[in-house]
Amino acid sequence: MSRVTLRDVAARAGMSTAAISQALNDRGNLRPETRERIKTLAAELGYAPNKHAAALRSGRTMSIGFVMAQGSLQDGRRALQRARQLDALVQAGAVRGFTVTVLPDSRPDLVAGTQIDALYFPDPADDRTVLRAAQARGIPVVASDLTVPGGLTIRTGYAAAVRAGLAHLAAAGAERIGFLVDESEVPRDQQGESAYLAWSALGGRTPLVARVDAGRRRLIPALHTLLDAGADAVFAFCEEGPEIYLHLEQIGLVMPRDLQLMALCTIDCELNERLGVTHVCLYPERAAEIVLGSLDALDAPDASPAGTAPSRAIDLPFEVVRGTTTR
Repeated sequence: MSRVTLRDVAARAGMSTAAISQALNDRGNLRPETRERIKTLAAELGYAPNKHAAALRSGRTMSIGFVMAQGSLQDGRRALQRARQLDALVQAGAVRGFTVTVLPDSRPDLVAGTQIDALYFPDPADDRTVLRAAQARGIPVVASDLTVPGGLTIRTGYAAAVRAGLAHLAAAGAERIGFLVDESEVPRDQQGESAYLAWSALGGRTPLVARVDAGRRRLIPALHTLLDAGADAVFAFCEEGPEIYLHLEQIGLVMPRDLQLMALCTIDCELNERLGVTHVCLYPERAAEIVLGSLDALDAPDASPAGTAPSRAIDLPFEVVRGTTTR
């Protein structure tokens, strides 16, 4: 069976292909009832837009570059985070007819032979040579937590979420807030700990930091390190709110009377909510939608003098969800 074309729809509707195109793309000055009649007819005929033909007309390649660092696969936490970022981009791209081209950060030479509409640089810890190679070719760059001249920065929100969580604990009367963080080089952990240390310094508070290993064997000992140091509240940046909650109950500590608990959450907050753990929820996978949704803005000409194009930034959302573990 041959593919239904725009011309077929126009012939059945008794209208020009230009009018059909305007109706299907919500452009032009057609009456609403005419526009809806054309859309209904197109659906009945089984018409689907030829995205690749449209891409050729617009100069699009219909592919997004994704930078993958070899070192990220050697760290379990970092590998999981990178896999989730890639999966989110693949899923969001599929909806729009885009493919994803994975580029190793160690091979900037591959950029010259790659046809992509933009490069997504998801981790500021990766080798930035591939990013510079893309910029040299005029390929738009979107980067997480990294300022790129003329590009787009996606601020993932870890530092802002930490400040909001700490402010919540302080407002609830916490005076010695301990901070549990992963023992890794993942930028999100560095951002979280830096935000905690800066917040403590500005408030004249003594920082209490304990680190958790990748295998979580030292989670409970790290928690007790904070308790032994006199913490009256714990911010679990390591995302182990439920396990910490259950252990505190097991040893007889009553929350929030004896200890307040706040946890970071980026995957599934349902268990935190079920247990009543106060948590701050982030949505790092939404960066994928921003990458694809920003293509037109990145392609738009800039009125700034050469070499001075400003960087743009978008903040991902986060929210503090109050439970029963804080006052």
